[in-house]
Amino acid sequence: MKLIHTLLFLLRPERNAEDIKLAETNLKSLEKSSSKTLVVYNQGPLSKEELTAFLSQFNLDSIVIGDSVNVGISEGRQRCFQYIWDNYPDNEYISEIHMDMIFTYHWEDAMVEYLKDNMNEPAVSAGIIDKNGMLAFLDEAAHNLPNDCSEYDSFLSGLQKDMIVHGFTHPCIHKSDVIKEIGGYNTHFLKGRQCFEDDSLLLGYYYYYGTKADWHPKVNYNTVVYHAVAFQRLDLKDSILVNLNGLVSQYGAMGLKSLSHLHKSEWHKKYFERKYNEIFK
Repeated sequence: MKLIHTLLFLLRPERNAEDIKLAETNLKSLEKSSSKTLVVYNQGPLSKEELTAFLSQFNLDSIVIGDSVNVGISEGRQRCFQYIWDNYPDNEYISEIHMDMIFTYHWEDAMVEYLKDNMNEPAVSAGIIDKNGMLAFLDEAAHNLPNDCSEYDSFLSGLQKDMIVHGFTHPCIHKSDVIKEIGGYNTHFLKGRQCFEDDSLLLGYYYYYGTKADWHPKVNYNTVVYHAVAFQRLDLKDSILVNLNGLVSQYGAMGLKSLSHLHKSEWHKKYFERKYNEIFK
């Protein structure tokens, strides 16, 4: 098998109907992928049987794991990875997708080809357009989003460009053997519900190749995916503190300094530089 997708499935009680509709749009569009295998971590509140029945309406080979408990992003993603490593040891690539995404036909092909052609690239992100019509990491004016889901195929295809730019976002595709080598998400350190789990992977890759290689994450705009909310939501104070402290415990002060270099956005650069400097006050 070449590529297996991973998805964390969570329905918010106060937005159950909205989240179901979101998931239906997401999974219907995922049917257009070249790879149809999907490992879903059940974060609740549906039972495994209920979620399996829901997923059966889509033309996907879905595998449900998890116990209907919200264990957080790091642990949920890591359990998906571990399931794939244990059950599909010959699988070459693993994607991370979210429920608030819309895909077009064969969206992952250009990303897989890029990883095939570049031995020293462990992962690559898709180009994304968010709910505000902004293309991540590109200095362009906002685009008008389609009014109907049926229009997204031509819309997303029309945004594609033959460009590789500095940056990291989801969806992303990892080389399975490399992410296994760095350990994936280390939940001994990342104990919060969310935030900074992506940063731990970036540092893992950065040190895997060695600082001399000066590796940095890349976005491949030969494919474009709609992702409503693309970046970390830093208003979850409990998760921020837990995972930020875990990140520093794992990689130290120099990890923060490295992140100020690895990230493309000025916000992230300044944030990690500030956190690095605070250590010495």
